[in-house]
Amino acid sequence: MIKLKLILGSALVFCTVSASAQVDVLTQHNDLNRTGWNNQETQLNIKNVKTGSFGKLFTDTLDDKVFAQPLVASGVSMPGVGTRNVVYVATVNNTVYAYDADSVRVAGAFWKISLTPSGTRPPKNTDLTPPLCGGSYNDFSGNMGIVGTPVIDKTAGTLYVVSRSVTTDGTNVFVQYLHALDIKTGAERAGSPVTIAAQVNGTGDGNVGGVISFDPKKQNQRPGLLLSNGIVYIGWASHCDWDPYHGWLIGYDATTLQQKIVYNTTPGGGEGGIWMSGAGPAADASGNIYVTTGNGTVGVSGNPSDPTNRGEGVIKLTPSGSTLTVSSFFTPYNFSALDAADLDFGSSNIILIPNTTLATCGSKEGRIYVLNRDNMGGVGTTSNNVVQAIDLGSSAHMRTALGYYKGTSNEFVYTWPENALLKAFPVNRVAGNLNVAGTVVSGIQGPIGNSGAMISTSSNGAVDSTGIVWVSHSNNCDANQSRCPGILRAINANDVTKELWNSNMVANDNVGYYSKFVCPTITNGKVYLPTNSGKLLVYGLTGGSTDTCNGSNVALNKTAAASSAPSGSNPPSAAFDGNLSTSWVSNSTNGEWIYTDLTAKYDLCRVILRWQTTAAIDYNIDVSDDASNWTTIATIRGANSATLTSTINVHGSGRYVRMLGVTPGTVGGFYALFEMEVYGTPTVTCAPPGGFSTTNQPDGSVLLNWQAVGNATGYTIQYRNVSVTDWTTITSNTNSVTLPALSCGYDYLYQVASTCTGGQQSAYSSPGGFSTPTCPANCPPLPTRWSSADIGNIGIAGSACYLSQYLVYLLKGSGSDIGGTADAFRYAYFTIAGDDQIVARVAAQDATDPNNKAGIMIRENTSAGSRNAYIGITSGNGAFFQYRSATGGSTTTNTVAGPKAPYWVKLVKSGPNFAGYISSNGTSWAQVGPIINLGFGAITATYGGYAITSHNNTVLSSANFDNFSQSTPSPLPLILTSFTGKNMNDQYAALQWTTGMEQNVDHFEVERCLDGIHFRTVLTVKAVGNSQTEQQYTGDDRAPGAGMNYYRLKEVDLDGNFTYSPVVVVRMGKKSIEPLVYPNPVESAFNIVAGREIIKEVNVYDVSGRRSAQLINTSALSTLLIPCPNLASGIYIVEIKTDTQRYLKKVIKR
Repeated sequence: MIKLKLILGSALVFCTVSASAQVDVLTQHNDLNRTGWNNQETQLNIKNVKTGSFGKLFTDTLDDKVFAQPLVASGVSMPGVGTRNVVYVATVNNTVYAYDADSVRVAGAFWKISLTPSGTRPPKNTDLTPPLCGGSYNDFSGNMGIVGTPVIDKTAGTLYVVSRSVTTDGTNVFVQYLHALDIKTGAERAGSPVTIAAQVNGTGDGNVGGVISFDPKKQNQRPGLLLSNGIVYIGWASHCDWDPYHGWLIGYDATTLQQKIVYNTTPGGGEGGIWMSGAGPAADASGNIYVTTGNGTVGVSGNPSDPTNRGEGVIKLTPSGSTLTVSSFFTPYNFSALDAADLDFGSSNIILIPNTTLATCGSKEGRIYVLNRDNMGGVGTTSNNVVQAIDLGSSAHMRTALGYYKGTSNEFVYTWPENALLKAFPVNRVAGNLNVAGTVVSGIQGPIGNSGAMISTSSNGAVDSTGIVWVSHSNNCDANQSRCPGILRAINANDVTKELWNSNMVANDNVGYYSKFVCPTITNGKVYLPTNSGKLLVYGLTGGSTDTCNGSNVALNKTAAASSAPSGSNPPSAAFDGNLSTSWVSNSTNGEWIYTDLTAKYDLCRVILRWQTTAAIDYNIDVSDDASNWTTIATIRGANSATLTSTINVHGSGRYVRMLGVTPGTVGGFYALFEMEVYGTPTVTCAPPGGFSTTNQPDGSVLLNWQAVGNATGYTIQYRNVSVTDWTTITSNTNSVTLPALSCGYDYLYQVASTCTGGQQSAYSSPGGFSTPTCPANCPPLPTRWSSADIGNIGIAGSACYLSQYLVYLLKGSGSDIGGTADAFRYAYFTIAGDDQIVARVAAQDATDPNNKAGIMIRENTSAGSRNAYIGITSGNGAFFQYRSATGGSTTTNTVAGPKAPYWVKLVKSGPNFAGYISSNGTSWAQVGPIINLGFGAITATYGGYAITSHNNTVLSSANFDNFSQSTPSPLPLILTSFTGKNMNDQYAALQWTTGMEQNVDHFEVERCLDGIHFRTVLTVKAVGNSQTEQQYTGDDRAPGAGMNYYRLKEVDLDGNFTYSPVVVVRMGKKSIEPLVYPNPVESAFNIVAGREIIKEVNVYDVSGRRSAQLINTSALSTLLIPCPNLASGIYIVEIKTDTQRYLKKVIKR
């Protein structure tokens, strides 16, 4: 056996090669560059990976779910067994398995070991109560012991893995351990395990006396482990931004397990987790380490370039003594806005492109960044100093694994984030970037929701015919917080429009439930894929071949003719009646024949002749289009007359199929057939078009062109956003069409069918894909985990934006209505994994139509006819609660006259039951209509969010939403009558609230938001608990942030159920003296936030001085909403009066 050192770029990777070219995968995504590329795969190629010759070989049973990539070591000497290739798998039950990598072993695993110490158990998701997730944690389900992918030192024969445990004696002590296991036996190495603990000096979150300690409960060991230069590096992030936490990277000596290196990403601040969708840190040959970090502190004291705190970016770290030094970094210039919308870095792996200085990674804002890893670009003031920033779409949140492949003809970086298409970006080594103009876009439907695809690649060196992209992703389901079916795909690495195989083509190959963030492992002719069903699936070459001629007998009961039929009881039709007790018999001459009329031309693949007593020795199979001119497609000579079933594989086309006898089975004998079966498919005389191209148009539409089909008289075109299920169908009489009403910043699929002379319709072409241009900067993206799309047949593309600095959602939508049997509207939505209560205020709504609608919806799926429940407001006909209980069925509507924006709406889901409520103040609610069982949502995930329709497909309607919250759908024994906040001389924020009734109320938590998305508890006040009289409460936030402080109450009862109050705004700091007007420009309404003094009166004047609107603030509200849907476009002056001041603000009305 020969050991070779393979240099992949600057990363040193060890693989073992023997006479049979056995290849190891010893670390997450194959190598330290984290390319995911096995370039020594000699068995799998684009010809043999197909249905029939490739599929599931066997399954190994595991004791729980898997979130760690399987690793494979070849040629391991297993005690009592011999030398074997071994696959190692770790489960969330803290169990590590060593299975035979090549076959099922009757005795089961070579070994398995539980890493849960006595008196403990693996932690569960229910042990964690992160406030930002509403006190429950659903990113995991059940155990969450081993999560990060282990790493193997083949030379030392050691596997390194991190386990997690919590004590069971009631003390609930959480501990994380580093284990070093013998790969032959599973036994712990000397000194193993090691309890993970660490400290750094710092003044950041959670410090005690200037020291920050590692928290084994809150720190989530998500990324794969890294083994570099004799050090095992381990990274951590958090559970749902559960403060206080930090990003940690800790290194241990691989031999002694002594802690050697401790690095904290934000010692002077907070957060900055390292998780990378499960990827391991990358490393170059010099030992430099590369990681991406999520939401967190950037810089120090207003200097975002200070290396002390490096949240929200990419870091190049160089080992220096007992820590790591930041030698280069990149942070987007707009990091504050990205952090506010939770669109942080840290969501994808980082790939070091081999033999270059380029690194590439992705961020939740829907971008791929290409960096010079020696000079990453730092942080700019108004732009990014990077090699490239490539937009993939506003809903492509990049919770994914990038892939890489280099062949003879092409070198690609691959990405397939959620709500987007698979794209292959060519690497341009001359220009030192990715060739965006040469991007290859797949037309395969991919992952949706908030969990992207995990990519690995394989090839036999640079041989292009062996290059395969392997992809695992959830199948038509959001795997973010749900259990979803999965799919494994094999795609041509040089042309990602061509899928070779997928696990749904044959039932036996089905994946089962998908394990998110786990890349498939490909080596030695096999693909290893763990599941969320407690199984390890092994795919490979089955040795079979595909029978593509597997249709039905197309000659059955068709018209027949023959050269002779001397007996009336043996007519030609008897050979085509499907009855083996009847037969055709000819005269006793050599050249007898029989044929059938298939009624249409067929492409033939097989003819089966079932002889009666003796088979013919010599005969031909002929075809014809007119039964006069025949072409021979098979010549049979010297057949065995005793073989009474003759199967003849053929290749030819015709309407008529004939058996022409030459020599019967006996001298002077006759021909006799029980049955003549013919197999094939109708000849395509009307073909779908090809040669597609797309061109983005200035008005946002896309021009789709294709090569004309010669006999086509017209075409049917279907297209859809990849996030939705329904196709929009249009027609064209030419070989081009303009696709209208497309949303900016999204990927679309299309397919085209031909209509030919005589009305024949072709099949649809294989789907293709395209991307629409990036959305304008004045429409900031929705927060992470939100998506947006037009549903149904809309006339004008809608939009959904989020002003994080004001916690305001802006929606525009067209559509004929939401109702009837199908809906047409704009939807901004997220996945709901269980029961939910959604509250929001329709703050403003234009008056384009009195029946336009804006509100909160929960629906089963994104099809136009989906079952749904919808509570909302119209601009002219009050409030409504409507629902559809059957897919494609009618809609039932309940109405309440009077309410207009601003007005509160609430939608409650409990299992399959839904109820809608409205309120004028957000505290006193009135139910609209009944509580209705709609038959969906009890088990499977649903979609909830904002919905808007113009009720007129020729115009857009707009609405603003604020005060969004989600909570437990439980009626709380409390009536909140008021909640206010006040700036106390810029020293602190004074909060006051009053309850009218309490029953079994436990406490109140005052939550504050500074970034537009994350509410964090700043103080807790014990409730009276039980009272039938008015109770008043106060609380002071002694450390408010400068600028806008958003506060809400979390009202918690004794059972742990809770709900949220409306939001109040308190402005702090010198800049908060004057009132704030937003948004500006304005469309249908604008808000005014009070400065130092309460606003008494607001007047709006046009340029001529005429007063157009007035509002008297009798309730002393700190935030006022001024509707202006009927104002003409132009410039207006807003007069704001307080007790002592008068302010004038200019507002532009669009």
